[in-house]
Amino acid sequence: MIFIVGISPRHKTLGRASCVCPACGGAVDVSLSKEYSVFTFFFIPIIPFGATYIASCPSCGSVMALSKEKGKIYERGGSIVIYDGDLQILQNNSGPACPYCRAKIIVNQNFCYHCGAKF
Repeated sequence: MIFIVGISPRHKTLGRASCVCPACGGAVDVSLSKEYSVFTFFFIPIIPFGATYIASCPSCGSVMALSKEKGKIYERGGSIVIYDGDLQILQNNSGPACPYCRAKIIVNQNFCYHCGAKF
């Protein structure tokens, strides 16, 4: 008798939520998604496990992990407020930014080309 079992990764897009990105500091609507694995039996998904909720910033492209509590509430259709403590930066793509207008700057730049502030 042959049994075909396995584990396959899954991705589910959940929607958008407003927050302040901890990487770039901008007020944005992050894209929320759920990544998890599924135990399969004869290619039929049986048991999901290992869920991680991911938030992606559209402004800087950084990727953050959302707390499981907030992710579960949002997935069930509840409204959530995302605070700084709810997000953990996994990949920071923002780079240095102007402290006044948050525009991207070059590392050894003396002033902002966007707003003209000197630093």
